[in-house]
Amino acid sequence: MSTEHIAPENISKAVNGLKALAHPARLVILCFLQDKEATVNEIVDLTGMSQSAVSQHLSKMKSFGVLKDRRDGNRVFYSLTNEHFANLVSSLCLIYN
Repeated sequence: MSTEHIAPENISKAVNGLKALAHPARLVILCFLQDKEATVNEIVDLTGMSQSAVSQHLSKMKSFGVLKDRRDGNRVFYSLTNEHFANLVSSLCLIYN
């Protein structure tokens, strides 16, 4: 078992990252994005949620530091910010699948 600890200055970042995971719709989106990037429309098709709801969730996860975006013309692609979030999401998918 690892004895690593979260540095005190990073506790709020860790809490925000966990908040991003702690919502059913956001977890579905994160599982979808764990190894790829996707547009809002692709995520809307996957989840069946409205574009407005998906955009709100994406914005919240971006503000939590879990997602990043990349613009290509008028399309915006979303992906996880780093491989550590991808590993965390992948672990959750494995545990609960």
